[in-house]
Amino acid sequence: MSTQDRSAPSRPWLIALPTVALVALGWSGFWYYASNKAEATMAAWRAREADAGRAYGCATTSFGGYPFRIEVACASPSVDDRNLSVSIRAHNLAAIAQVWDPTLVIAEIAAPVTVAPLDGAPNAAIDWTLAQASLRGTPRAPERLSVVIEKPVMSQAPGAPPVPPSSEAAPIARAEHLEFLARFLPESQPGRAVIDLKLDAKGFTAPALVTLGGPFGALAAAPADASIDAVVQGAADAAPKPLPQQLRDLAAGHGRIEITNARLQQGDLIATLSGPLAVTERGTLNGEFQLVVVNFAKLVPLLGIDRAVAQFVPQDTINRFAPTLDRFLPGLGNILRGGGGGAGAAGNAGGNSNAAANAAALGAVALGGHETEFEGQRAVALKMRIDDGAVYLGPLKVGQIPPLH
Repeated sequence: MSTQDRSAPSRPWLIALPTVALVALGWSGFWYYASNKAEATMAAWRAREADAGRAYGCATTSFGGYPFRIEVACASPSVDDRNLSVSIRAHNLAAIAQVWDPTLVIAEIAAPVTVAPLDGAPNAAIDWTLAQASLRGTPRAPERLSVVIEKPVMSQAPGAPPVPPSSEAAPIARAEHLEFLARFLPESQPGRAVIDLKLDAKGFTAPALVTLGGPFGALAAAPADASIDAVVQGAADAAPKPLPQQLRDLAAGHGRIEITNARLQQGDLIATLSGPLAVTERGTLNGEFQLVVVNFAKLVPLLGIDRAVAQFVPQDTINRFAPTLDRFLPGLGNILRGGGGGAGAAGNAGGNSNAAANAAALGAVALGGHETEFEGQRAVALKMRIDDGAVYLGPLKVGQIPPLH
């Protein structure tokens, strides 16, 4: 046997082992660095929110997720908001970030959540099947916040007085799906942010309000889908502030809220609205909008237009308009001929109810509306404006919004 044959066998793992150990040691150091950075970022977010009057807390906090994630578990999370005088308590919060991208945090909140006055007993509880939030950015440069909640239900907390008093067994409100998104657009500049806002609610009802009766009771009785897309232009900065201060800054900077699309659908009633909205220095609203409604007659009683028109339009005038209105608003001819039915006459009987229903139909023409088409259906287009908080459809005032600060 030669000397070469008697040499020791090759052991490549002896060379690889130190390399693997070095990589593992380096990755562990990177993970602990990222974990510490994530913890510092959370502390900075808390400090930022505290400056806005919102104190966040956890009974206990733990970190994990090694080697590829950073996981944070917050037991009994809480929020005390001095501006709203509200205290919120939850069961548990779990947040996750990838170790190579700690600026994107995804969190899941376990129900139930209780809502109470500061230093008071809970008066409402919120439950859901799933609640998730994602936050992108840093405290000094936030980029995006999104929240998704599946099947939320708000009800009175045990022992709290029901709202309204006769609805103790009914939830206050519920929905099949809620989604909220806020993000800073690329055209944002220092001192003048541009923020895109989206809110979407599916299958929303407010069972506790049904017992109140009136138009709001009727609107709350059946499930509705609502969404709003808006762009806030001219926000001073991204710093957290109480809402009244944010509105003052928006007014001082001559900013506005561009509602690109707001939509409400309940059954065959569809209403969409778009246009600019501005806040005055004293907190009132100004705006001018395009309102498009499918099945306008169902919206009329919700806005009180039927009652307002009935007060100043004689019945014989309503009757003269009947043929025009029958073409303008299909399906209302029977109402105008005294046949009853329609939103303005539902649940009533006699001549007075027919007069109210006829007035509701006349309202579309009296408000300066014109016929249009929306999603393949015949609809009514109207001008809606808000002047120093007063809400008008055409010449008719239909509501008043109090100052927001």
